[in-house]
Amino acid sequence: MAYKLKETILQSKFYRKEILKKELKMIKSMKTIRYMKYSFIVLLFSIVTNVSAYTMPVGIPNTTLDFQQEMPSRPSDWSIEQPGYYYINYQIGSDKQTYGTPDAPRKSFPNPASAGSYIEISGEYTQGFKTHGDRVYALNGTDADWSAGISGPVWVTEAKDTGGVISKVGFIMMGANVFISDLDFINGAKLQVGSPTEGRAVENVVMRNLDITGGNIAISGYKGNTTRAENVVIFNSEIHDLGDIDSLTDDDQTLIQITAGVSNVWVLENKLYNANGTGLQVLGDKARATTSNIYAGNNEVYKVKQSGLWVKYGSNVVFSSNRVRDIIGPTWSPAKGIGAQYAPDNYWIINNHISGVEYGIRIASTDTTTWDKKIYAIGNVIHNVRPLRGGADTIGPIDSTSSWQSAAIHVASGDEFYAYNNLIFDAPNGITASTQNISMWIKNNILLDVTGGHENEPAGYHIMLEYLTLNEKAIIENNYFGAGMYVYTKASGLKLQDYSVTALNARAGASGNAQGTNIITQNNISSIMDATSIDDMDFKQLKDAGTNVNDILITRFKSLFPSTSGINSDIFKKQRNLGNSIDIGPFEQYGVKQVFTIPVKPGELTLFQLE
Repeated sequence: MAYKLKETILQSKFYRKEILKKELKMIKSMKTIRYMKYSFIVLLFSIVTNVSAYTMPVGIPNTTLDFQQEMPSRPSDWSIEQPGYYYINYQIGSDKQTYGTPDAPRKSFPNPASAGSYIEISGEYTQGFKTHGDRVYALNGTDADWSAGISGPVWVTEAKDTGGVISKVGFIMMGANVFISDLDFINGAKLQVGSPTEGRAVENVVMRNLDITGGNIAISGYKGNTTRAENVVIFNSEIHDLGDIDSLTDDDQTLIQITAGVSNVWVLENKLYNANGTGLQVLGDKARATTSNIYAGNNEVYKVKQSGLWVKYGSNVVFSSNRVRDIIGPTWSPAKGIGAQYAPDNYWIINNHISGVEYGIRIASTDTTTWDKKIYAIGNVIHNVRPLRGGADTIGPIDSTSSWQSAAIHVASGDEFYAYNNLIFDAPNGITASTQNISMWIKNNILLDVTGGHENEPAGYHIMLEYLTLNEKAIIENNYFGAGMYVYTKASGLKLQDYSVTALNARAGASGNAQGTNIITQNNISSIMDATSIDDMDFKQLKDAGTNVNDILITRFKSLFPSTSGINSDIFKKQRNLGNSIDIGPFEQYGVKQVFTIPVKPGELTLFQLE
């Protein structure tokens, strides 16, 4: 069955209006693009089609799931039961009805739900629970064109005439090829995809346009790696108000949690806020790569506790283009924007905007592994980093000159760390390291005002590598320093403190660094981010002044994610001048906006010419 692509795609009170407007404008303008003179597009209605018009944030591969497609229409005549179309109302329905209708609903959710099921929830679906309780549902869609009661995905949504919610139920699903769309979860209702119990595998699941209040989303496979959760998208949803953010206990109430036995997950365009725990956590498992290829992009995370986005165990994780702000630091843990501990494996933190934290990016203690733990911080904007609290609430040694103090980027462990093209300002310290076992490459960064709250010095450290020997364990190249430059490193066992780029560049392992003024501050950062450009600010010292980092941004990245173009655009989605012409910092002056394209595969699109 085919459907015309309409402007009503994914209409929802939670949809980002500016994104929808932009995408619709692009779709309308396709007739002006060379080779794209078409009046409309007909989409085959199956879940795995790879025709979504959505443009992924830089570094995040496309998914084969067509997560933006329209849901099926209701029956034109629903006065009588229609095979495949379920109308559920737990309060007034009866299971004497096979499918139900708006006038005579079915009571309980079909379990299992077969291919081609379309399920509307009316009223408050509680499954009889007065308080929270779990139910496991088998949703058995197929990867085929949708036909009611015969083939295609299973669809679950709210009743279009009355509205409807899931309440109190821990909705645990297994199966394949499922859309859960335009539905609210209230009173602590939770949504779990897959299970740590063996035999509950799940694949090809889209959760979109949801509002979850007091609950969360968990994605889980079996720890033994025999039954997995794979190919999952969470899109354009709000998950919020989980637990008491003022609680003095460590409850770890995470809004999105990804556990063991999970791969290929996309978390896109969501709002995560007000939680007594982390916004998104990749919990994973100690066995390497049992949880892998986890992508989070274009999300907004704020007023969550301890950290915004976090990884414990996970391979090939990409967090790109997220806005993380105003993180709450309880007495037992500082407030981190993005970070990791234990065993991050090829972890990429790209083009994020982080503020209102005690550490912007932090890599805490990690496990000893037989493989190198590699972490990459590329193109991020980090500012408004507050000092660690003093007195009874002190976390970390703020009373001495120490690399453990608050910083935009703090590395306490790991094997390799790459800090490229970041902007750091309004922080007690810039980039710091508190371990002698890591190798660090610090290139093309903008490091400005580092004065806020540093206890023993008139200014903080732009770079403080307390135990790392320059040239042997650390490289510092082509960075731009603001006023009052202060860099602390080691060489031949001696502590080195440099107050000028001339002195720094004279040392082995440091070159091409420049010094100027604090050109970006709290006073102009909002206008820069709103304008998505610095072209009018005449930052000549940054233009084409970086060192070539293609070995990481392109070669290494594409070796891990071959379907991408590498990290080839800046935080404003402007095309980078790569190689020896890359700019210093996260902004590419006079870069070109990336061209919007829709992937086309034979058989997936039916195109009609205007002529």
